[in-house]
Formats: sequence, structure tokens, C-alpha cells
Amino acid sequence: MSSQPDNASLSALDLFNVDGLVAFITGAGTGIGLMFAKALIKNGAAKVYIAGRRLEVLEKAASSIGPNAIPVQCDVTSKESLREAAKLVENDAGYLNLLICNSGITGPSAPAVASETTLEEWADGNFARDVNEYVDTFAVNTVGVWYTTMAFLKLLGRGNEKKNVTQQSQVVITSSIAGFNKTSTAGWAYGQSKTAAILASKQLATALPRWNIR
Repeated sequence: MSSQPDNASLSALDLFNVDGLVAFITGAGTGIGLMFAKALIKNGAAKVYIAGRRLEVLEKAASSIGPNAIPVQCDVTSKESLREAAKLVENDAGYLNLLICNSGITGPSAPAVASETTLEEWADGNFARDVNEYVDTFAVNTVGVWYTTMAFLKLLGRGNEKKNVTQQSQVVITSSIAGFNKTSTAGWAYGQSKTAAILASKQLATALPRWNIR
């Protein structure tokens, strides 16, 4: 017996069908996260929870999309905030099919470097950056991704049990080309934190399939 999928399952409508899907997106008040939400709802998603720290921004974004977009104030660096957000989804939809970890900050900028910049100037410029700002970049871009995923895994498991969509439940992590760059583009902390997020996605992609979560 062939292990290849049948032709019907290879159609674009099957591969990318999101009819009835329930999603939760962090950093969804603006930018890429908002575009994720608009695309999902435009193509038939039942509910998309758009999360972020600024409630007024989320409410404005939700009103621009429609009633299927639900604003959720949530700080991905706070376990309590993540618990509350997961509880809200549990009480409302009861399950989740798609989690998009999209929250991110740029962090401190890298000092400018010119041809005449000395080693001492380069070292002093980087050392002068605030440690808390550096750490905060990792807290959002890397640690926030990990704990957001942990907070919603049980709901993703219930999404598989619900079988309301053909796809297995999945986690999507927004990283950046900066995670592969050897030079600083948006700042050293940003690139390093995105590299760590890429590794986290690889680790999750290895750990989660045993529970049918991609």
C-alpha cells in the first residue's frame, strides 16, 4: 500500500484550509501578528484571540477585523498573565488548534562602528548598554516563547481531540533573519535572542510530535 497522500489532500484548499480553526496569537495588535489574524479570519477561522500588553491597541485591531477577533491583554513575560489568558480561552472555546508566538522587542541598539573605531571604543560602547534592557530582550523573544507554549499545550492537545480541523494542532514561532546573521542588524541582544528562539523551535519540533502537536 502506498504511503503517499491522495490527490485530494494535496489541493491548496485542503493544505491551507482554516475553516473553523481556533487560534491564539501573541503580539497581534500590530504588524505581522495582526496580519496573521486578518488572514486567518478572512479565510474562515472561527476564533482568533489577539494578545498583547496594550488593551486599547488590541481592541482597535479587533474592531478592524470583526467579531471573530477577540482581544486578550497578556504579558508573555508573566506566568500569571499567561495562565489567565489560557484560562480565558479554556472557558470560551475550550480548545486551541494553532498557537502563534509572535511577541518580540528589538532591545538595545548596537553602537555604531566606523573604520576608525578602536577596540576600546567598541568594547566600551557595548558595555555601556543597560543590562536589564539586554535581559528583557531575551525575556520576551526567547523565554516568552517557551512559557507561552507551555501555557497553551493542554489546549492544543484538546484541539487534537476536538478534530474540528484536518490539521494536527501546531505551534508557530516568529523568529528573524537576524537570528542567522553574524553581524548586528537590529542589535546584538535581538539577534542572539532570535537565535535562541530558533533553537527553541527546533527543540519543540522534536519534543511535541509524540503528542501529535507540530
